[in-house]
Amino acid sequence: MLYFIGYEESQDNWTGNFTEAVQEELVRRSIPFRLLPPYNWRGPSMPLREYLRIESRDDDQWFFSWAHSPLIELLAHKKGRKYGLVVGVTTFHFDPLIFVQGENDIRESHRLSLYDKIFTVSHWCKRCVLRAYPFLKKKVVHTGFPHDFDIYEPYKQIAKEPDLIVFNQRFALERLPVLELEIARMLIKCGFRVQHLTGTDCEIMKQQSPSMVSLLCEAEQIGLNFIHNATKDQYHRNLAKASVVITTAIADMLPASLIEAIYLGAIPIAPRAFCFPEFVHYDNLYAPYDLREIIALAEMRPKRHHTIKQFSKETVVDTFIREMGLG
Repeated sequence: MLYFIGYEESQDNWTGNFTEAVQEELVRRSIPFRLLPPYNWRGPSMPLREYLRIESRDDDQWFFSWAHSPLIELLAHKKGRKYGLVVGVTTFHFDPLIFVQGENDIRESHRLSLYDKIFTVSHWCKRCVLRAYPFLKKKVVHTGFPHDFDIYEPYKQIAKEPDLIVFNQRFALERLPVLELEIARMLIKCGFRVQHLTGTDCEIMKQQSPSMVSLLCEAEQIGLNFIHNATKDQYHRNLAKASVVITTAIADMLPASLIEAIYLGAIPIAPRAFCFPEFVHYDNLYAPYDLREIIALAEMRPKRHHTIKQFSKETVVDTFIREMGLG
C-alpha cells in the first residue's frame, strides 16, 4: 500500500492540482494507495490521530509531497519506506520558507535524514540539497514536479495580444519586485502594456506585507497594471493573452507559473541561472539583473522550443513510481 500525503489545494498557489494529478496517474496504473489529509504549511489544524491510527507494514510506502513537513518526525517510526519531495531548501538564503518560519523551526537536516529516498523538483534543487547536506548523496534523486497540461487546453485558442507583457510570479521579496518595477517602467516607455497577474487582491497584499505598500503604489504610478484573478479560470484566460512572460525570481526551484505560461504559448524571458536553463532555451535567458538584455529580449521575442514536457504528470509520476519500487 502507498500512503500518499498531498498538498492542500489552493487557487493562488503553485501547488496547483498536484494531488489530483498524482492520484489520476496512480489510478490509471492500478496502483493501490490511500490518500491521507494534507499536512503542509497552510493547514490550520492537523488530523494527527488519523495518521497515528494507521498500522502500516514493512512493504508499504509513504510519499510526503512536502518533504519538510513535521509529519515525517511523527511517522518516522511507522513501518514502510519513506519518500519526500523537496521543493525548496532553507540553506538557499532566499527560499521563501525562511521568511515565514525560522531555519531552526524547519529542522531541515534532521527531517530530510529520516527519508529512505529524497525526490527533487529540478537538478538545481538537487545540487542545492547536496551542497548543504552531502551526507544525503545516496538518497537524493531528481524527479521533477508533475503538471497536468490537459487543464490548459481550453485556453490555448485565446488570441494573443501582441503588445501585452506579463509577470505572473508572486510579488514578493525573493522575486525582486524592485527589478520588476524598473523593467515594467522601461517596457512601458517602449510602448508595451505590462500586467502583473495575481491571485491576491492588492489591498490584501498590503495588509499581509506592509513592506510592499510603497512598491505597489509605485507600480500604480508607472502604469504596471495589477490584475486580480479570483479563480484559476480567470487567471488562465488572462495568462493566455500574454505574448511575453518575464520572471525575475532568484529563489525558484521549479516555477509552475513560467511552465504554464510557456505551455499557453507565451515567449519566456528568464535568468540564465538557477533552474531556468533546465527547460528554457538558451536564447530566452538573460544575465541576471541585466535590464538592457531583458528589454532586448522582449523586443526580439525569440521563438524557441522549451523542454517543458519533461514535467508532464505522466513522465514525473512514472519516475516517482519507479523510484519507490512500485512499477
